[in-house]
Order: sequence, then structure tokens, then C-alpha cells
Amino acid sequence: MRETDDGTVRRAQVFVDTREGAFAEAGDILLPIARGVMVETDVLGDLIGLFQGTDTGRTRDDDITMFKSVGTAIEDWAAAALAFETATRGTA
Repeated sequence: MRETDDGTVRRAQVFVDTREGAFAEAGDILLPIARGVMVETDVLGDLIGLFQGTDTGRTRDDDITMFKSVGTAIEDWAAAALAFETATRGTA
């Protein structure tokens, strides 16, 4: 399955939630690679690298950023942590 066309992928700085997941099941990544529109090294970063500061995110206001998520436990954890923090804020 795919949600993004080749032109967008070609122009965008591409980031993923996890490289392992993206290269295993993300049509928005796998199909452009198969068509020669991009190569694996065109994926500039993942969530872990962005959070740790080892990958650089957007650097200019006019950058087109594409983020592809296939779903990972880190996203579930972050949502649960935010929900817990919100629910318990001010209840001590």
C-alpha cells in the first residue's frame, strides 16, 4: 500500500519511525526503492536517531519532510506516557 507519489518522495527529506519496519513493510518506502526513485540511504533518520540527536531533522523552513510510520511500540509508549501524565497532572 502507498499514500505518497514518486514526485513527493523525490523532493522530500524522508524519515521513518524505524528503519527495520520501513524496509520490511512500508509501501511508501519499498515501492520507490523498487522503482529506482530512491535508495535506502535516502532515508535520513528514524525516531531513535532524532531523539538521541544522532540524526538531523529539518534544517530549513522550506524543506519538505516526509515521515513514514508503520507502527512501533515506542509510539504506543509515548502516547501512553502522555495520557498518564495528563490524567495524573495535579493529583498528588
